[in-house]
Amino acid sequence: MIKFLDFDGVIVDSIYECYIVSKSVYFGYAGFKYNKEEYKALFYKYRGLVRPAYEYMILHKSIEACLEGEGDNIGNSFRDFSTITSSKDKSFYEKEFFYKRSLYQSDDMEFWISINPITPFGETLIGSNDDVIIVTTKNKEATVALLEHYQIKVADIYANEEIKFHGNKGALISYVMNKSNIEEAMFLDDAVGHLDTVKDDRVTCFFADWGYGHDDGNYPIYEY
Repeated sequence: MIKFLDFDGVIVDSIYECYIVSKSVYFGYAGFKYNKEEYKALFYKYRGLVRPAYEYMILHKSIEACLEGEGDNIGNSFRDFSTITSSKDKSFYEKEFFYKRSLYQSDDMEFWISINPITPFGETLIGSNDDVIIVTTKNKEATVALLEHYQIKVADIYANEEIKFHGNKGALISYVMNKSNIEEAMFLDDAVGHLDTVKDDRVTCFFADWGYGHDDGNYPIYEY
C-alpha cells in the first residue's frame, strides 16, 4: 500500500522554525510590543489552524486582534481574516515567508536544521521508503533538505506548488494514484482540514495525533 504522508508536525517538528520565520516576516521592522511568552504560547496553541504558508499571516493577525481586545476568539478571527484578506496579500506574504526561510538556511544551515527536529514517527522512516510519497504545503527545497539531513528516502515529494495547482491535497492524491495506477493508499496528516479534502474511496485517512492539529473524532488515530 502506498502511504501519502504530511511533513510538518508528522515527520519533522517545525513549529519553532515556523514561529520565528512567520513572525519575522509578519512584523518586519515594525517592532514587537507583546509579551513574548504569551504570544508564543498562543501561536503554538493555534498553529494547527494553518495549512498553506500564507495562513501564518492570518494566524498572526488573529493573535494580534485577540491581544488588542478586538476579538475574544482566535479561531473565529482566523476564519474572518481568511475571508477578508486579499489574494494579493496572501501571495505576497507566502513568497516572503519562503524567501525568509531560504535566508535562514543560507545564513546558518546547522541552526536551521536544529529548529526542525525529527519526530519519533519520522525516526521510523530513516532509510529507504519506496512506498512513501510526501504531500506537504512546505516548499520543496526545505522538505528535500530535511529529508536528506535525516537520511530519509521516499518515492516522491509533492509540495506547495503542486497542491495549489490541483486545489487541495485530496485532489492531488487522486491525480497521483490515477497517473501511477495505484489501487489502494493511506493518507496521514495532522490537519483534519486536509483529510477532509479526500473524496477518493481508494484512500484510507488517518489522523496524526502527535502533530499540531485538533482531532475531531472523524478519523482513526494512526498507530506506529
